Amino acid sequence: MAAFTSAVSVDEYHAITSVGFTPVGQVMGSCVYHTAYARSWDCGFRGWFVNIAHLDGVDVGDESGYGLPTLHGATINEATVNEVRLLREALEESRTLAIDRMREECVALGGDGVVAVTLTATPFPAGGTQLRAIGTAVRAAGPVRADRPFLSDLTGQDFAKLMIAGWVPCGLVLGVGMMVRHDDYRTEMQRLSWSNTEFSGRTKLVATARMAARRTLRADCARYGADGVVIRDSTLRMWEQPCSSAGEGRTDMLAEAILTGTAISRFATGTAPAPLRIMRLH
Repeated sequence: MAAFTSAVSVDEYHAITSVGFTPVGQVMGSCVYHTAYARSWDCGFRGWFVNIAHLDGVDVGDESGYGLPTLHGATINEATVNEVRLLREALEESRTLAIDRMREECVALGGDGVVAVTLTATPFPAGGTQLRAIGTAVRAAGPVRADRPFLSDLTGQDFAKLMIAGWVPCGLVLGVGMMVRHDDYRTEMQRLSWSNTEFSGRTKLVATARMAARRTLRADCARYGADGVVIRDSTLRMWEQPCSSAGEGRTDMLAEAILTGTAISRFATGTAPAPLRIMRLH
């Protein structure tokens, strides 16, 4: 057998070979990506108040304890949650470029798929963001070749368990939710409150971002005609940005929800589980 490079452990190697696949080499795809100016997003700010009868001056007896204005006959405008489309598209496109290049390396090695894929995004020293996909290409022992190499972020052991149970990986799938919401008057009141209170607007922001991530994940899974998806990772990141709509000192809160996993399809039913070979050196 020819020498090969690999990103899998000894345990993973034996698990992969136990279900009829042989590693043929480490493969990688990368992309250094520049994101366009995205500060033109709609942060949901619609002004502070509507239907104002009159607005008194500072009243130190207000409920926040910080001297916010007392309102009479006014309705507080609540900011809406909106998608930051440019940022979502940048993440999806850069990920697609890196993964497609990794798949091309797999084809060049004669592989039928890639297992144990890891995706990382890091700042690039010369500017932009580098997204990198690394995995181990594998080849099936039998004569049947797939039309297109499958991709999976499952470990070697999980890949073997999946195959033994009658399922086959179809491809890597990604769900992204990129949402923004202005920190409105009500959020400021909640921030300055001396009592325990929920940031209701930020709760809505997070829930909407996660819902969008699940929706795009389902759509990505449907592209492969898969029966389901094994979620590998779920992350939520939030940060503040200065608001260009509400004036100096005002901020928008952004939420980035990302789901990654492997789309799977059933290829056999009623198969008896075979023993899974595992070698441990400790």
